[in-house]
Amino acid sequence: MTKKTVGATLIAGGAGGIGREICKVLAAEGRPVAFTYRSKGDVAQALKEELEGLGVSASCHQMDHSDADAVKDFVDTAAATHGGIDSLVYAAGPHLPLKFISAITPQEWKSVFDADVNGAFNLVWATLPHLRDKGGSMVAVITAAVERVPSRDICSAAPKAAIEMLFRGVALEEGRFGIRANCVGPGFIDAGLGAELLGKPGLEKFVDGLRNGLPLKRFGEAEDIANAISFLLSDKARYVTGQSLAVDGGMQL
Repeated sequence: MTKKTVGATLIAGGAGGIGREICKVLAAEGRPVAFTYRSKGDVAQALKEELEGLGVSASCHQMDHSDADAVKDFVDTAAATHGGIDSLVYAAGPHLPLKFISAITPQEWKSVFDADVNGAFNLVWATLPHLRDKGGSMVAVITAAVERVPSRDICSAAPKAAIEMLFRGVALEEGRFGIRANCVGPGFIDAGLGAELLGKPGLEKFVDGLRNGLPLKRFGEAEDIANAISFLLSDKARYVTGQSLAVDGGMQL
């Protein structure tokens, strides 16, 4: 049997399209939530109030995840505010223009890894000490593209591949403390940055081609990702660790 954990779920990137749904689904299960946002203060405040309306403790924190000291302050404050930390969900990442590798500058490449890979590491580093005492779970939202090299989207796939390896490493090294770590790989999701791409004028034929190429012939929704995360955080997945679950409508086939 796994040890019962008590405390908040930390959600990095909670004000994003997918992040908001993750917050709502977990709060509806009675989980206290502490989430971060970068610039959407009005969205974050409205979400906090919505979560509190579900009867759970909720807090929102403006955050640059590449700032390790700020991340540690956030994690420690959330633990003190909500009576400990139960789990971590990394659902953050920078906005990325679609570019061929030959058009990416070294500075752009560095910036993406600083924001995404280093941001994920900083959260893992700051959260692990809180989880070791009682066990807990981590889930990273990566991308289904880590298994299928994308054209013009390497700045998304490469950092997420590194994050996947980071979380597999946590699963290997921290399992002795009862800590589990897994990943969820979204395919084409009609929310957040995915919705921006799918809704761009002039891309109708491109979008139709994407949809028709999927075995399920439809795009996913944010709730699909949130439900997968809910499962991986729950006791129903108590013997699942070091895995990546593709939620992609069969895109990888």
